[in-house]
Amino acid sequence: MRISIPSIPHNGNTRSIIEYTVPQAGEMVAEFLRRGRRKNLIMTGAGVSVDSGIAPYRGENGHYTVHKTYRPIFFHEFTALSDKGHTYRQRYWSRSYLGFPPVRHALPNKTHYSIAALQRLGHVPEFITQNVDSLHHAATPSPSLAAASILELHGTLAYVVCVSRLDGTSARANRGDGRAETSFPSSASALFDPDMHARLALPHLHNPRATASHWSNTSTGSSYAPGCGFRGSRAAFQDVLTDWNPRWADFSAEMAASNTLLKTNPDGDVQLGADTNYSSFMYPPCPSCGGVLKPAVVFFGESVPDELRDRSHALVASSDSFMLVGSSLATYSAFRLVKQAVEERKRVMIVNIGPTRADPIVPDKIELPSSDVLGNAAKLLAGSMGSSDPVLKHLLESGVKVQPTRRVTSS
Repeated sequence: MRISIPSIPHNGNTRSIIEYTVPQAGEMVAEFLRRGRRKNLIMTGAGVSVDSGIAPYRGENGHYTVHKTYRPIFFHEFTALSDKGHTYRQRYWSRSYLGFPPVRHALPNKTHYSIAALQRLGHVPEFITQNVDSLHHAATPSPSLAAASILELHGTLAYVVCVSRLDGTSARANRGDGRAETSFPSSASALFDPDMHARLALPHLHNPRATASHWSNTSTGSSYAPGCGFRGSRAAFQDVLTDWNPRWADFSAEMAASNTLLKTNPDGDVQLGADTNYSSFMYPPCPSCGGVLKPAVVFFGESVPDELRDRSHALVASSDSFMLVGSSLATYSAFRLVKQAVEERKRVMIVNIGPTRADPIVPDKIELPSSDVLGNAAKLLAGSMGSSDPVLKHLLESGVKVQPTRRVTSS
C-alpha cells in the first residue's frame, strides 16, 4: 500500500514574497492585533518550536524533507490487538523512547513567551496549537490559565491514554510486558496492576479506576471510546521504559554523553536504521485494564477528537481576527480552520517562512522568524507596562534559542 504524507497541494501558482524588516513586520502584527479588539485568535505550528531545538516536519530541514521515504505508524496499526500490532508498538515505543528526552527537556523560546505576553495584555485570550510539545503551557505563567486557554488540536505528548480495553477474551502475547499468552487471567479485573497504576497515574486520578477529568482543550481518556478511560504521565511512562529496557537505556546514555542526538521529530519520534531490531523492546500495558496505551497525540489515520474539533471551530467563529504562526497547514485539520476564518470574513494574517496551504486565500503574509516578529510586536503593544508589570517583563525578556546539536539519522 502506498502511504502519502500530508503535504501542501501544488496549485501551479507561485507567490511573490514581500520583504519586510523586523520592525516593519512587528508594527504590522501589532496593528493587526490592535484592530482585533481583543478578540484575536492565534494558531501555531511546528515552526514555532524550532528555536527550542525541535525540528519541524517540513521546510528545508524538516523531517519529511530530509527523510523522503519515512513511513509513519498508523493509528489502526498501533492499536491492533494482534502480534502485528505488538510489533508496531515495539517499533513506535523504542523510537519514541529515544526521541522523547529532547522534547521532554525542551524550553520555551521567544515565540512561546511572546504569545504568553500577548495573552497577558489581553490581545489573545485563547489560542490553538498544532504542537504536542507543551511548550506554550510551559511559557504561560499560570498552569490553570494554560489548561483553560490553549487548545491542543493534535493532542499532547504529556500523557498516555488507554485506547483499547482488554476484556480477557482478546488477550494475547502482545501486551508488551513479556508475559506469555497462557499467563493471562480470564477476567478483566485481574489485569489491573496497582503498582503500575500508582506509578503512571496523574494526581487527579483519585482511585484506581477513576478516569481522567474531561477537558475540552486536550485529549483525555474519554476521547477513546474503546479504551477504559485511563490517562497517565508520559514522563513516568518513559521512566518505566528505562527500567524495562536497560540496553536501550545504555544506548540513549551513550548518545547523550557524546552530545550526539538522533534526528528528533516534533512528535518525539526518531529515525532509526532499516536494520534496527525492535523485538526485545518491552512496554507496559494499561495498568487499569491491561489494554493498549498510546501517547495522547493524533496519529496518522486518526481523526481529531470530536470535542477538540468542535471547540476549535467555535474559537474561530467567536474571533474577529486569525493569525497563523509557524505552520505550512499541510494537514487539513488545521487548514480548514484558516479556511473557515476566510469564509467568515475574518481578518487573517500568516507569519511563516516558506509556502503554506493557505497562501492562495490569505494575502497578508510575513516571511520572517516568528521569534523576532512576535517579540517586537509584543513589546510595542506592552509599552510602559513592559517595565512596570514584573510578570509581563519576564515574558518579554525570556526565551531560549538552541543551536543545532550534531545529529545522526540512524543507529
